[in-house]
Amino acid sequence: MKHQFMEVTFTHSTQSVTRIAICLSRFVRLRTLISASVLLLLFNSAVSAAVLGKLVQPYGSYGFTADDNILRIRDGMNPLPLLGTNNLFDMSHRFTGGVLLGKDIGRQQFNANLSWTHTRFEKFDQMNNNLKSFNGGWHWFLGNRLEGNMGASYVQSLAPFVFQPGVKNVRTEQTEFLNASLSIHPRWRLNGSYTRYDLNSNSPSLRFLNRTEDRFEGGIDFVTPGRNTIGVLFRDTIGDFPVRTLAADGSFTDNSYNQKEALAKINWVISAKSNLYGTGGWVERTNASFKARDFSGFNARVIYSWQPTAKIGVSLSGWRETAAMQALTANFSLNTGGSIIPYWEITRKVKLQGDFSYQHMKFDNFSIFTDSFLPIGTQNTLRNATVKLIYTPYPGLQFMTSVYHNDLQTNNRLGGFNANGVNINLQYTYGKQ
Repeated sequence: MKHQFMEVTFTHSTQSVTRIAICLSRFVRLRTLISASVLLLLFNSAVSAAVLGKLVQPYGSYGFTADDNILRIRDGMNPLPLLGTNNLFDMSHRFTGGVLLGKDIGRQQFNANLSWTHTRFEKFDQMNNNLKSFNGGWHWFLGNRLEGNMGASYVQSLAPFVFQPGVKNVRTEQTEFLNASLSIHPRWRLNGSYTRYDLNSNSPSLRFLNRTEDRFEGGIDFVTPGRNTIGVLFRDTIGDFPVRTLAADGSFTDNSYNQKEALAKINWVISAKSNLYGTGGWVERTNASFKARDFSGFNARVIYSWQPTAKIGVSLSGWRETAAMQALTANFSLNTGGSIIPYWEITRKVKLQGDFSYQHMKFDNFSIFTDSFLPIGTQNTLRNATVKLIYTPYPGLQFMTSVYHNDLQTNNRLGGFNANGVNINLQYTYGKQ
């Protein structure tokens, strides 16, 4: 990447920000109509004659997990006051029911997925919870040059225990998005998108974690005769924490931020057996409080897929990214890591897959003030190793079993954790081909 591309500056006038806010407000008012529009178009008069299993595909699953540290209790913590026991092993059962919806009207494509899940813990039954999930989308076309996607999702689930060990935090996440791609020439394509993300905790003591993110993107791609693409992408993310946190000095801290990115991207089919996708560029992040933790630097993510034979393949990923953590108010973490996902299709019905990842998460020093009650270190390393065996006796029915190891190493005084477990899952989808 050339340095002159990386040296990008961004300016905003007060009037332009106001206009963006007004447009954003109007768009957000329509977000509740997105899901309704998808469902109405799915259930028109033509749908009433559809055959169950084609338009509507019900599904159900059962999952079992056994884990020797299922709540991710830290090595330096005394679990007895919190859990009433020193034995961290537990088993959980997960029951899911849902329905997949899909309908094509001309070139327009509509889809939706609704599900409900109940998770029950054998010993730590105070963590029992229900998960509600919905997502719907519309892949739209207008003429021969303009197309895009719009949709929405809603998920109510239990937050991960990685940085909230033993804490039951049921949260809701809502996302609305709209994107478009315009072919201005057989070799050039304009892209634009807007995404709204809302995170809300149902626990009164954790409402300071609530946040919204508005992300705007725009860019241009060059399309080669072989349909490979190279291009540039500009992104602006506005993060807002409506609830202020109390700092150690007694003042209230605003964890809101604004992140701007100028990235180059590539999606290239190297050969019939390999593909390369990557983004990389300059990132600047400014904060409403603690200007000393502002960040600027290089971000990148690269994914390489290789399939040497018809039955064996592997996906390699590497990244260095600045990201906000969903379970924290810490303004950002600088995440550096990699993963390898190999697979082997032993037979047409049996597949063996691995998932091995390493990630180093560096938090700024101010996280000890904004998330002082959580066991967060400024240096954190997460490692994961999973091996899965997937058996599909016939279309729609899938049995999966996996064994895994997770661990966290951190400079926090409470230390990290080690966890080992096994997962078994059985799912059936009616009408799946």
